[in-house]
Amino acid sequence: MSKVLIVDDSKISRKNTRRALEDLDHEVLGEAVDGVDGIEKFKEFRPELIVTDIEMPKLDGIKMLKQIRSIDNHVKVVVVSSVVNAQAMQEVTKLYASIVKKPLKKERLENAIKLLTR
Repeated sequence: MSKVLIVDDSKISRKNTRRALEDLDHEVLGEAVDGVDGIEKFKEFRPELIVTDIEMPKLDGIKMLKQIRSIDNHVKVVVVSSVVNAQAMQEVTKLYASIVKKPLKKERLENAIKLLTR
């Protein structure tokens, strides 16, 4: 499957995301606690897939994703957020990512990843 970077300021969310990804046979390369850390870890690990929250301190998921897209326009991204409104959907879609509403369900994550691989 994919080599993945998890970016979320919530330790519990990172743990749940890791468990779901590993259950789906993905390899988690690392975890980041905010957007700034996410960019650094992205450069370090060069994952095939990023699973990120939107609302985080220092740098939110949308701004982080914009910077990552300037480095690598092909990395697959799933945004997992409790904030899933029209504006968030539009921003995420413009950045060629999928969005999944929290609380994370393994089946929804799996479907979002499959959409990106078509």
